[in-house]
Amino acid sequence: MSFLIESPRLRIRPWKASDRDTITALATDPQVVQYIADGRLWSEEEIDSFLRREAQVLELYGSCFGALELKETGDVIGLAGLQPLGTTGDTEVGWWLFPEHWKQGYATEAGQAAIEYAFSKLGLRRVVAITHPDNRPSRRVMDRLGMRFVEATTGHELGLRVAEVSLVLYRLERD
Repeated sequence: MSFLIESPRLRIRPWKASDRDTITALATDPQVVQYIADGRLWSEEEIDSFLRREAQVLELYGSCFGALELKETGDVIGLAGLQPLGTTGDTEVGWWLFPEHWKQGYATEAGQAAIEYAFSKLGLRRVVAITHPDNRPSRRVMDRLGMRFVEATTGHELGLRVAEVSLVLYRLERD
């Protein structure tokens, strides 16, 4: 199965070797990672592990957290997509964007396109999203996507690699 999610302005695609510098810049930007896992900047090993993991997720599930690019220019402005959420059996929709692309509707547009892909192409019945409780912008995106707050939880309860983080879980059920 090929993986490509498109919306009017955006494209989500698998990572390429040529994207290495971009994902490094994203994962080492303090503003971007402030609410990701434990808020630490990622090491080279963590970036390599992420890229390997997303390639495996793509092969197994037909989706991943891929490169988010502007259709008009081909510039990668972040990441977005779908991946399994820890050990929950649920599929997570998510997004990270470089700060210069915040507040332009890209996260909502990418999230909506990923959700439509999950329901129409992958045949999923629901998707979930997580964030740190203080990440108000992402919580507003989740609300705009029609997702509903489910519970406050932890990385441990969801079976995530970083167990000690506090999170909020949102869910959207297919009609």
